[in-house]
Amino acid sequence: MKNQLIALAGAFTLGLVLNSCDEKKADNKNENEIVEVRVDFESERNEMRQEIRELESEIDNEIARLEAKREKASAQMKTKIDEMQAELRDEKSDLEKAEDDLAKATENTWDDVKTSVNKSTRDIEKNWQDFKNSVDEAFDGDNSYSNN
Repeated sequence: MKNQLIALAGAFTLGLVLNSCDEKKADNKNENEIVEVRVDFESERNEMRQEIRELESEIDNEIARLEAKREKASAQMKTKIDEMQAELRDEKSDLEKAEDDLAKATENTWDDVKTSVNKSTRDIEKNWQDFKNSVDEAFDGDNSYSNN
């Protein structure tokens, strides 16, 4: 009887030890998945930040280019350039808000923030392309402006 109790206690202990090992493996697996998610989150966020910064830089360059053209433009064209620059500053403000949203994002809010920022940047990129086309058209049609 004593041997049976010892055997039963040994089997119970072995079961607890094996169960504990399985739990540790599961915990390690979950920790690895969390680390991967954290790395993906940071990587995606950094990539999106870089894209936004590049767009901001393009907008800054266009504002400066327009300012240089403004110096030689007619009064009517100066008004149009002022409007264009205001549009660009609005777009840049939207980008800054998107960048701020990225900075405040957490792993828990990442999917929603990423979706929102992607939509915003797609809209801004489309507007940016449309804007560049309208600038080219505006300057092509202005006879009082010299390209020099």
